Amino acid sequence: MHKTFLFRFDGARENDEFLDHARSQGHLVYSGIEMKLARGWIPDFIEVLLDDSPAACSLTIFELESTENVARVSARKYLPESSQDILETFRQYLHRVLQRCRSTADSRAGDIQQLNDALGRDAHTSIWTAAALRRPPRIVERMPLIDRGVAPRNSAIDSQPHQPANSLSGELTLSSREHKTLSRSVLILDAVTREWDKSDASLRAWRNLRSQPLRNDIRTNPSNFPILSALLLGQKTGVRVMIEDVSRELCTIWSQFQPGRHSETTVLRALTKFLPIDRELDPSASVRMAFKKARQVLDDSAAQPLGAADAQEAARR
Repeated sequence: MHKTFLFRFDGARENDEFLDHARSQGHLVYSGIEMKLARGWIPDFIEVLLDDSPAACSLTIFELESTENVARVSARKYLPESSQDILETFRQYLHRVLQRCRSTADSRAGDIQQLNDALGRDAHTSIWTAAALRRPPRIVERMPLIDRGVAPRNSAIDSQPHQPANSLSGELTLSSREHKTLSRSVLILDAVTREWDKSDASLRAWRNLRSQPLRNDIRTNPSNFPILSALLLGQKTGVRVMIEDVSRELCTIWSQFQPGRHSETTVLRALTKFLPIDRELDPSASVRMAFKKARQVLDDSAAQPLGAADAQEAARR
């Protein structure tokens, strides 16, 4: 049996259309009790898809905004948070909901109790965050939290189609191996950009270092770089990323070290050129060979003429 729930935490009227659309799709809807996640953040909605045969749940935190970019920023702040902490907070919320339902003879109590029981058993639960537009109601991005996520079933709003992992444009769904390769490429290119490229270690040993400055920067400010956080921190078990967002966040960081040299286009160009080179590198060889090849790629990418928009962007930086 398959059931879908939508819990509302923000009573803003501009979110009513999203709620009504979910209700029209057969969601069991509940609102009226506040819940805070992580660092005191109050999400707009949480959607839960429940399958009891076999037992499995998909929980998605929704942030609604009027524009796509603002919605993405709002939703991505949850990416580095603990899935287990969020799940425990949500179950505490469900206990309060059930208490109110019983005191008011609410007919939804049975369904919500079923959901609470499923979350308390050994059901597999994936935790996601989603950015959505208020009008018309539409998901613009859905991503798993860094420490947990498997593909959910259909939501209240159809999400956008995904690009294949071998295309460096749009949303990439990366396998574990592809995740490791892309994250390593980013780290190597970053090390060359900030001149942290003097190591004599093997590529394999260098990749596993915990002292890499890019990782340290992201750990310090995960909410400022949510896509790089998803890509570089935690286990490399596979991930979904918008490659243009990776380029944008890297451009912001690299412009601190080389002002005016990089645009989002040149960063994406460097990633596109270096990734196939990285795949062929010998993990047991010196990382200096990787640095040498990455330096040439960065020089070539920066040397190519910029379009008008890229030139303006680089000038601003």
